[in-house]
Amino acid sequence: MQTPGETNEDIVIDTVAENREHTLALAGQAGASIDLFTRDMDAALYDNAEFEHCIFNLAREHRAAAVRILVQDSSTAVTQGHCLIRLAQRLTSSVFIHNPAREHGDRIDSFMIVDSMGMIYRPRSGNREYQARVNYRAPYQASELQELFDSMWESSTADSRVRRLYI
Repeated sequence: MQTPGETNEDIVIDTVAENREHTLALAGQAGASIDLFTRDMDAALYDNAEFEHCIFNLAREHRAAAVRILVQDSSTAVTQGHCLIRLAQRLTSSVFIHNPAREHGDRIDSFMIVDSMGMIYRPRSGNREYQARVNYRAPYQASELQELFDSMWESSTADSRVRRLYI
């Protein structure tokens, strides 16, 4: 497996297993940030103990670490008790879940950026299409996605469905 910052090579993948493998590898090697744009917090990729462990370790080991998740529709994830929602409720200063503004509501892609260096990009995430491009050292490609993500984040709002209710 490659390491962020070491290899600048696009890897084309097309199965859920390959997506999960590279998602875990990228997340496991994060040192400062993970930014994720997703339609529905795809449970096949992000709702598992390994990914939860990566996010937890990043938040625990790096005080200034931030995991920002932009999700278009979290209703299924909330209903199914997605691990990222639990983490966001526990790690309120490190894990943030927002909804993008309406002008970004029709996007069909999804992507994850790690430390503004590594990235995985799926041009079509609807209907569970898993064709993607991964690069562990792609400063130019990652910076373009980072600019897009930051722009969407600035106009986003906290996802009210994932708030922890205190009774």
